[in-house]
Amino acid sequence: MAPVIASRERLLREGLVIARRSGLRAITVRGVAARARVNLGSFVYHFGSREAFVVQLLERWYAPLMAEMQIAVDMQRPPLERLREMLLQFVDWVRTNSGFIAHIVMDAASGEAAARRFVASLEHRHPALLLQAIGAAQAAGELRRENPLHVLLFLMSTLALPAVLFHGVGVGQLFPREFANALGPLTIERKAIEQRLGWALRGLAP
Repeated sequence: MAPVIASRERLLREGLVIARRSGLRAITVRGVAARARVNLGSFVYHFGSREAFVVQLLERWYAPLMAEMQIAVDMQRPPLERLREMLLQFVDWVRTNSGFIAHIVMDAASGEAAARRFVASLEHRHPALLLQAIGAAQAAGELRRENPLHVLLFLMSTLALPAVLFHGVGVGQLFPREFANALGPLTIERKAIEQRLGWALRGLAP
């Protein structure tokens, strides 16, 4: 049994290496199998097809975020504290994965089927948990009663989007070096993100 588990793990691990570097469209059955040092029959045995493999790779990569955020949802804390914790969990994940997130978005826009399905499914995943937390904070009188989806859009554009654009998409490369060197750390450093979050939550106070 151990060799079967090991080969599946190697395939997923090596597939993620390829995807992080070059995007999901760069994944091929032969390429992943060669990197994992398993035969094509083993790949088919574990996953059946390339598309099924990419689906499982994405789910495996994404699952830890949902697990962490669900723990925060269940915390016995005031709603605004829970929301703050969940937002920081999400932004930490974005900071770590900004390049791969950009690849997934571009792959989905280019027609990669598994990426398109994954992006379409997100509405019912971490955004739903964040919207639930925003609603709870509003009901407790800790946030102003604006459209929760609009509040979430504001928070994401303030906290997560700069990291994806600057470090994932590479927008920073378009700026003069001195300006990019000054701006880059502000988009991704935890201390700067926490400061922007504090500003945002104070601005959303009732």
